[in-house]
Amino acid sequence: MLISGMQLRHSLTPRFFAGVFNKRKPTKKDLDHYDIVVIGCNLGGVLSRQLDKVSHGKYKIMVVLDQNINQITPIRQIYEQQKTAKTDFLLNAKLSLNMYTAHSDQVGCQTILPEENAIVLRNGRRIGYNQLVVAMGQQVNYNAIKGFEDAWQDFDSPVFTNLDHPSWRSSNHKYTRWHYNFNHGEAYFCIPQFPFSGEVESYNFFLSQRIWEWQTANGRQSPIKKFTIIQPNERFVQYNDAGDSFFKEELKRRNIYVEYGLKLVEVNKQYNTATFEDVKTGNRQTRNFNHLYAVAPTKAHEPLVKAGLTTSKGLLDVNIKTLQHNKYKNIFGLGDVNDLPTTNCFWAGFHQLHVVRNNIERNIAGKSLNAEYDGYSKVPIILGQNTLTFLCHKYNNENAWHNLYFSNGGFLAALRYYNWCKNFKKAFIDIYLEKNWGPPYYKIKKSFKLPEGENDDHGFLSKLLPGKKESHH
Repeated sequence: MLISGMQLRHSLTPRFFAGVFNKRKPTKKDLDHYDIVVIGCNLGGVLSRQLDKVSHGKYKIMVVLDQNINQITPIRQIYEQQKTAKTDFLLNAKLSLNMYTAHSDQVGCQTILPEENAIVLRNGRRIGYNQLVVAMGQQVNYNAIKGFEDAWQDFDSPVFTNLDHPSWRSSNHKYTRWHYNFNHGEAYFCIPQFPFSGEVESYNFFLSQRIWEWQTANGRQSPIKKFTIIQPNERFVQYNDAGDSFFKEELKRRNIYVEYGLKLVEVNKQYNTATFEDVKTGNRQTRNFNHLYAVAPTKAHEPLVKAGLTTSKGLLDVNIKTLQHNKYKNIFGLGDVNDLPTTNCFWAGFHQLHVVRNNIERNIAGKSLNAEYDGYSKVPIILGQNTLTFLCHKYNNENAWHNLYFSNGGFLAALRYYNWCKNFKKAFIDIYLEKNWGPPYYKIKKSFKLPEGENDDHGFLSKLLPGKKESHH
């Protein structure tokens, strides 16, 4: 496993030293029952840290994880530009856990039994819970594209995607070749059908166009070429009209061709051919390609479907404001796994994190759920080799105040890009290591307005000044 010096330093702190300098012992990994079980170790791991911190170790928490690496997708595009290191993009999953939290040693969840308040791991171990948090993300499904994985993991094949193959060694830099190894002919960027993980976040075609434009102007690329986006959906952004219009207008302005109603179903790496299927008629056509990039398609998590926890889209059926499951009131959802009318991305999940943390505590205490998620989502859009804007919106197609600011490029867009490249890779590490609470307030924990007539029995001011209510943001 590839880890940086910073990751190694922090990964050695944990459970091995817990109890050496303080009396508190780590939660045992072999308990039959936990107060809170979290399935997923990206945002789920961060949630476990925050729950432990706000409760002062009151809860026994188990995090179920089935992989040892988290790929930090918000910085994928600058990673493909080689503006950030592999060790910043690929993080040790256990970094998000503190020394007191139990984990499943990379044994994933096989079955969820919501009627029995229990889960079963893939090794047959049964674990009971009082509260369950599902933070599994969306399940990648490259099997939906015949022959794709074989081509993807082959260093010499001009087939790319928005993830690193788990078999790649640290010296494998194929992920940079999409932008920098295209010379001539037909290039395709393929988007899967909704829902999928990486909507907007994985759209690197504006960056590709600018790089290839520069290479053509400087004699490094043939002018005889064509760049086509294969788009099975009618929209580029499901839940924001301004964002969708921006993509369509910008693609037209840059002369990038878009074919609607087709999806990628097969890749032949021997002959460099791709087969596309009409999503309405089912008719198929095979084309030659010189360069091909496909955003990972996804499928529903089988344990969620079998447990009856999903909507018709295969995503978790939760209240869009409280993020509590609509049927099982001791189950909450976090991140891309939720069926929510907003753009799924890392920052959307992070704003959900505060809501889930608050509502779980209140649910345990038998109180009403007072935290509500407003659908806020913030996704970087790389416009060129050194410019960036953000898609920022909330539920009901409401634009955030800074939505698509500086989307025409220029100095301020370049400044945003510089800040993203220089500071945000560290920001993710800081969030994992609990150096701050993350957005929106970072150094100050986000709290929520209490229901009428209810006093805060946990706040510092309420203990110091009985009868006074602690102010909330």
